[in-house]
Amino acid sequence: MITQLTSLGKSGLLFALFLFLQPAGIFAQQAEENAASPFEVSVSYTGDLFGNVAGGNETGIRYFDNIDVNMQVNFDELPLGLSGTTFYVYGIGNQGGSISGLAGDLQGISNIEAENSWRIFEIWVQKKFFLANSSILLGLYDINSEFNVLNSSLLFLNSSHGLDPTIALSGVLGPSTFPYTSLAARLKINPFSGLYMQAAVLDGVPSDPGNTRGTKIYLRERDGVFVIGEIGFQSLRDNSLQMRNRVTRLQNMLDPGVVGNNKIAIGGWFYSNERSTWEVTGFREQEFGFYALGEYEIFSNTSTSPRSLKTFFRAGAVNPDINMLNGFLGGGFVFDGLIPGRPGDQTGLAVAHAMASPEYRSVTYLNSYKPEKAETNIEFTHQFALNDYVQVQGNAQYVLNPGLDATLDDAVVVGARLVIGF
Repeated sequence: MITQLTSLGKSGLLFALFLFLQPAGIFAQQAEENAASPFEVSVSYTGDLFGNVAGGNETGIRYFDNIDVNMQVNFDELPLGLSGTTFYVYGIGNQGGSISGLAGDLQGISNIEAENSWRIFEIWVQKKFFLANSSILLGLYDINSEFNVLNSSLLFLNSSHGLDPTIALSGVLGPSTFPYTSLAARLKINPFSGLYMQAAVLDGVPSDPGNTRGTKIYLRERDGVFVIGEIGFQSLRDNSLQMRNRVTRLQNMLDPGVVGNNKIAIGGWFYSNERSTWEVTGFREQEFGFYALGEYEIFSNTSTSPRSLKTFFRAGAVNPDINMLNGFLGGGFVFDGLIPGRPGDQTGLAVAHAMASPEYRSVTYLNSYKPEKAETNIEFTHQFALNDYVQVQGNAQYVLNPGLDATLDDAVVVGARLVIGF
């Protein structure tokens, strides 16, 4: 049985956002005069201009952008008897071309590249409980808002530094993350300061593989479920329940003074439905994987330049009989205030190494050649914090063996990102 719950196009999204933002603006104005506003609203525009200057499929220039509109409602500030309840809605719009189409890479040169569409990306309700300092979340949910995510690596534009590609390239359309999300139930526990445990169960196939434009939520038995869990330790300043969502990520991105917490975590995931293997025709196995990640602030001193240095790592492994990848290794360094007199700027160098599955290589031929063993991306970037609302970021990426295709030369991609947020 197939039940389509919602399908929203551009006009529907804009109308819904108008309805949400109107009362938010009124309450925000009243809050300035009376008390803290229950509404937190943020809007941001991100535009990427990239050029593939050598190698890959072909040289050329592409421009594409992303519009984010977020609203969070804290019911603690409303006299409705719903203490500890948070409502969140997040709409996105994507327009423009494809730089990965030119570079031919597998991992994704830009983490905002997506098909041209407007959609409700997330809409969920979270309830906090005093018992074990826990919370439950229900709704349309991006797993990468809380799972397999690091503060320091958010500086980088390559998609693999946001979400391990062994997870991102799994399933039919990937798991529930940008740009396609699905219904979820998530439990999170912070039993004591720093330690957290979280798990989520989601629809196994987000959106509609036949038509991914707009927002589509289907409940289909044949899709199965996607399950993910993570346990980790994060250095904290207090014992409060740790929440992470798109609003927090945007605020961190537009607030150069935010210091990322030290963190180490391990996790695992699987799909309930089995998928066909590469080598044995008609044989099916379960798709699953494991990952580990961490970040550490090596030093921080507000009187020196650079003012701080952070490092991060990420590793993933996946069932190679089904996935085109066998594993992933990534890591890098982030300097805050490397340029004297610009304490809010960030500079980073990172590497993302995606390893091809031996089974995939043995049965797949790209242009009559066996796929390469791995694709490696080396990224250098510098982010200029012009003020509290505007950032400009220069970026250069060198892609070895783009798309695992032995017939393609290594790609050289340069670009810039503009972020305007308020």
